[in-house]
Amino acid sequence: MTTLAVTTDQSFWDEKQIAALKQIGLEDVPKPELAVFLHYCQRTGLDPFARQIYMIGRGGKYTIQASIDGLRIVAQRSNEYAGQTATYWCGEDGVWTDVWLSKTPPAAAKVGVYRKGFSEALWAIAKFESYAVAYNGKPSGLWAKMPDLMIAKCAEALALRKAFPNDLSGIYTSDEMAQAEVPTASAAPVKKVEPVKGEVAELDEAKITELKGVIALLPILDMEALIELRQKNLNYLDYKLDYEGSPTTLRDEFDIRRESLARAK
Repeated sequence: MTTLAVTTDQSFWDEKQIAALKQIGLEDVPKPELAVFLHYCQRTGLDPFARQIYMIGRGGKYTIQASIDGLRIVAQRSNEYAGQTATYWCGEDGVWTDVWLSKTPPAAAKVGVYRKGFSEALWAIAKFESYAVAYNGKPSGLWAKMPDLMIAKCAEALALRKAFPNDLSGIYTSDEMAQAEVPTASAAPVKKVEPVKGEVAELDEAKITELKGVIALLPILDMEALIELRQKNLNYLDYKLDYEGSPTTLRDEFDIRRESLARAK
């Protein structure tokens, strides 16, 4: 029986793991970067093939990212995790509440994480303007559809790293890094994408219609089909689209569906 499991004693990825890494988008990654990624996988015990931990490349640089579930897993495995507080949100008035009912995004969220041996929770505050992905000055994608949830996850990630620095230092969630990954409107014209492997940078109307069709298809896909379709559209994940009157990207829409499937489990 073949397995992709990462072991603590392996010095580098084996052939099967390398092939699997290529399938999840890590092709043409330099060996030193892959070695670093292996180190983080071994250190945290997170599974890259279950999408608990990621390596994201942009502009020739790579960062290690994890899902919020991945950070929770690391904290729980430490045997020092003692739970966390409820999430609190506040508006511009600075008044904290444990439920966000306003139609406008919260200004900030805060979460406290308890660790055994500590007398108080370790609190972290995340400001919405510091993390939200915006397009033409307005939140886009998940940050427009569920702003309270998105900023809450950023606050929780901050608190978890604060409580478990030895285990989680240097590992950020995709929600925390989303703003840094999406090009600004001035840096990336609306009808341009980064050419990858011979793809043309200019998209015609037929391709734009095709990408909108991909978004329309997402609600009926299961996780396996979602991953497969995302791989086929890697070149276009950050292309700005106007879909049903709202600015979005394929990356945001894929993330929305992934979140929906994860909550349904």
